[in-house]
Amino acid sequence: FRFDGQILVIKPGEGPCYRCLFPDPPPEGMVPSCQEAGILGAVAGVLGVLQATEAIKILAEIGQPLVGRLLIFDALGMDFRKVKIPRDPDCAICGEHPTITELTDMELAPCQL
Repeated sequence: FRFDGQILVIKPGEGPCYRCLFPDPPPEGMVPSCQEAGILGAVAGVLGVLQATEAIKILAEIGQPLVGRLLIFDALGMDFRKVKIPRDPDCAICGEHPTITELTDMELAPCQL
């Protein structure tokens, strides 16, 4: 089981996008399937509650959402860490000269539960 996870709030035009953080998808077979890796249900629950809180903050226009900051949770040590994620000026999606301008379908292997 995995005992860690991350959340990131993406608001177009206000901070980095997902592609700024992960410029390229991992090679096929590099990331284990859900069946192989799994995640502790409580970890998914904690991260889900935190992400829901971020959505409420944005909708209610209160507090400071995690735009531009990645929150990393380690359940084994009960540690939280925040890492600033800058916007990449060369990003293929939100950079100064984007090369990805429309959504395309990607064929991915299904998660085997």
